[in-house]
Amino acid sequence: MNRETRLRAELVAVGERLYRAGLVRAGEGNFSARLDEASFLLTPRGCTKGFLHAWQLVRAPLVGELPEQASSEGLLHQAILRAHPTVAAVLHAHPPLVLRALFAGQTLQPSVLKEAETLRLEVLPDLPPGSQALAQAAAAAVARGNVLLLPGHGVVAVGSSVTEALWRLETTELLAAVCRGAWPHA
Repeated sequence: MNRETRLRAELVAVGERLYRAGLVRAGEGNFSARLDEASFLLTPRGCTKGFLHAWQLVRAPLVGELPEQASSEGLLHQAILRAHPTVAAVLHAHPPLVLRALFAGQTLQPSVLKEAETLRLEVLPDLPPGSQALAQAAAAAVARGNVLLLPGHGVVAVGSSVTEALWRLETTELLAAVCRGAWPHA
């Protein structure tokens, strides 16, 4: 199996897993994986990630205009992957407990959960989804964090592999569940 075929299969599996876990619904979320020094795979706009097919993934350039069918958050993926050569995967989802915590102004403390101690959480300002401003802020924040919290918009997890990014995303939702019990009026 060549690299592109393997990455397409991994991104489809991520979509199924996150959909089953309730971390993406309907057309929410978007995922990408670096193919080589010039291109990456990206989920298409408007598809349900739990029913994604490998052939639907869009091949996109790291520099230049994104294909029309690319995810509405394509700029975010492109900016992160272009700015950080060690990042191989970017996953964006809408974990409900993390979103609830952000909405309530509550802080997630990775130190309360052994599995979360390697998470470096960065809260981004509330910027318009799909915007160049959000893409630039996310790329800058990845220099400091491996999980970006987007108030009212979800979570972006990066990793040196699709598996590592997925682990960080799922662990962030678990952390929110654990912290929830410590918050007043949870």
